[in-house]
Amino acid sequence: MTATNVHKRFGKHEVLKGVDLRVEPGQVICILGPSGSGKTTFLRCLNFLESADQGELTVDGQTVNFNKVNQKDRLAIRRKTAMVFQNYALFANKTAKENIMLPLMSAQKMSKSESEKRALEGLEKVSLLERADFYPSQLSGGQQQRIGIARALAINPDVILFDEPTSALDPELVGQVLGLMKDIARSGVTMVVVTHEMQFAYEVSDQVIFMEGGVVVEQGTPEALFYHPKKSRTKAFLSRYMNA
Repeated sequence: MTATNVHKRFGKHEVLKGVDLRVEPGQVICILGPSGSGKTTFLRCLNFLESADQGELTVDGQTVNFNKVNQKDRLAIRRKTAMVFQNYALFANKTAKENIMLPLMSAQKMSKSESEKRALEGLEKVSLLERADFYPSQLSGGQQQRIGIARALAINPDVILFDEPTSALDPELVGQVLGLMKDIARSGVTMVVVTHEMQFAYEVSDQVIFMEGGVVVEQGTPEALFYHPKKSRTKAFLSRYMNA
């Protein structure tokens, strides 16, 4: 996946001011930054949950121009990407299995039987097969997020986008979700992760990006960014973590 010169405005407020991103197959990219830096907006633009005003996006050889994109292009890109949301985004009236089946049947045009098979395989990957017929209200936050991850994995995307996947979880549930994400990373799945989990970013990332004010301030390997940042703003942001 390659994103080039991505701009996004909300009214007069320019949230993204020309953001670039390149993710090679199998890489894990973590995006760090303070609240309001544009991280989530950028991620949502990559999956067309927000409409960027300018820039280009290439996924699996298909390039679209954000200010000329049509519905056919949007659907094609969405079939190659998956999103894991911070608030789980599960349908309350659907079971765990049905929540995974829905996008397979609607976006991927799979048959009901194939979708069910893929959903059960996904639930097994996240160790929740026995919760297939449970509704979200019957599951913990950590279990709901694992269902969201299973839903993303089930479509076998080129890239999975994670938007602060642990921010809504109780502290004791964060570890199980991060552990699952580490397993996914080790399996070679391409991931772009917006996160405040610094240890996870350091241990799992191939590249770490620090954003602020709608731009990429600095990018590098975890070792370089955490221990040898070049920009003063990066140093200030990471100082609390590094001195903890």
